Amino acid sequence: MIDQNEQSLSLRVSGDGLEPQDSRAVFKNVNVDMRQFKKLRMFLHAEALEPNTDGDRLQDDEMVAFIRFGNDFTENFYQVEMPLKVTPHGATSAEDIWPEENEITLPLEYLTALKILKLQNNPNVVVDANGIGFIEEENPEIGSSNNRLTLGIKGNPNFGLVRTLMIGVKNKSGEVQRGEVWFNELRMSDMDNKGGYAAVANLDTNLADFANISATTRVSTIGFGSLEQGPNERSREDVFQYDIVTNVNLGKLLPKKWGITLPFNYAVGEETITPKFDPFYQDIELDQLLDITDDATERANIENRAIDYTK
Repeated sequence: MIDQNEQSLSLRVSGDGLEPQDSRAVFKNVNVDMRQFKKLRMFLHAEALEPNTDGDRLQDDEMVAFIRFGNDFTENFYQVEMPLKVTPHGATSAEDIWPEENEITLPLEYLTALKILKLQNNPNVVVDANGIGFIEEENPEIGSSNNRLTLGIKGNPNFGLVRTLMIGVKNKSGEVQRGEVWFNELRMSDMDNKGGYAAVANLDTNLADFANISATTRVSTIGFGSLEQGPNERSREDVFQYDIVTNVNLGKLLPKKWGITLPFNYAVGEETITPKFDPFYQDIELDQLLDITDDATERANIENRAIDYTK
């Protein structure tokens, strides 16, 4: 069975214990956009239910903590797993209670890289019986921080639209296991605070009584926002827009004695909105997706669905 401490989140596996390859978890519905941050972090602690002096007590790396987050719990999610080092009973120092080996420090760019590998049907992404594609973090195409994380993906999740969060434990050993795991300070860090700029230019001119010309151009880049807006509220798209309006009296080109007035009006405007993230794979930047797409037709399709062009 699993007990949840209301003061700080702890999962206790007691009673009949956790069968080999079995898992238990708690979950919460959330509404989080992680794209403005660079890392996902969390402290973890594991201990045996009794002083672990006997050989059948919980040992290092026998219990695995996992975090699952995404659009739902079953079809579209990321999963992060870490085997846990066991803290001896009686330990009092922070270094022993929260060992460095148990701290999750996950650059979110690893999840983006994993998603790209899955899109490319890379053989390093191994799909298990549950349909989850796993890859070890030390894989050179993903990168590494402490070489203890295992990353998984199923479906088409995106961490810009996190609706579900699950935290749990899994028994990766070949025997029934009992123990207690503490989860502390699940948080985002290293905010991307890069700003952008915006500019507006206007031109009005008059050519005697022959023509009036007005032109306006507006440019806004990714990261632009007002002073009171936070990083998550700032623009995530590049915008370029122009408008030209002319009023011409073509009668001035004819002999004056004819007395003909021939007004001519012409206006043209264009607007191009280029998002930072692809609208279908919402945690992959549009430039990244175009870089990994070799087929020219597919590249054109991606640009057409992502870029909003109006004339």
